[in-house]
Amino acid sequence: MDKITLTDTKQPAHQFTLQDDYSRGYVFCDLLLDHDQRTVIRALMAAMRAWQVIPKALLFDNGSPLKGMLLTTFCSRLGIRIIHSTVHHPQTNGKLERAFQDDMRDFYRQYDAWLLDHVRHDLPSYVHYRNCIRGHKAVRGKPSITRLQEQTEQAPASILDQLERYAVCPVGRQRVKRDGSIRVLGRSAQPDVRACGQEVTMDETLRGLEVKTQEGRWYLFPDYQVFRQRSFTAPWKMPASFSFERQQGYCPFIAVAS
Repeated sequence: MDKITLTDTKQPAHQFTLQDDYSRGYVFCDLLLDHDQRTVIRALMAAMRAWQVIPKALLFDNGSPLKGMLLTTFCSRLGIRIIHSTVHHPQTNGKLERAFQDDMRDFYRQYDAWLLDHVRHDLPSYVHYRNCIRGHKAVRGKPSITRLQEQTEQAPASILDQLERYAVCPVGRQRVKRDGSIRVLGRSAQPDVRACGQEVTMDETLRGLEVKTQEGRWYLFPDYQVFRQRSFTAPWKMPASFSFERQQGYCPFIAVAS
């Protein structure tokens, strides 16, 4: 990831990029305000489906969105090896660091102001230029697409069509107390008094934390990743408890801070 500061809001926006080592091509690139493990997994899914391939290894830096059990489980189930760069040694990921310098010169500095909607709208055109028109010294002056197109071994459609099923990480089991509560991130969470005495299973997924009862009712904590990170970095900002409120649609209860 690389970071710019938006001109109007002064918020940091992160360029999240997946670069193919062999071709130096960008197989995924987007500008994001918020990001966590789920963002990384969705980006990997988009790249795998776009290029019809599953990578054998990924080289990441040491940012918190690039670590965690959900991401590790997802990659492990697909046979992808995760390698983290050496701490305080950006040269380990030097090819991408150099690419970010090129992006700053060739793309971002062409704007008088960095406005999220404007820059994000133009980013795909720049990626097309970078992949298909601009030559790279590492590929003997040819565009990255010439090497990207050498990839002929495609991953099975049966896997690519159902990548979401690999992004499930078991968190544990609990028995719901008499008051209908369970413990989540060291806080009391109130699923439903009807679940009293039942054992529930908890799984971290792309939707968040899913809590399922033996009777088939299920509850969703969509901000689980956000509060999990906060419990490590800013525990004083954690709420006293969580509750699950009934929602319309496919999920009957969604957790909110209380």
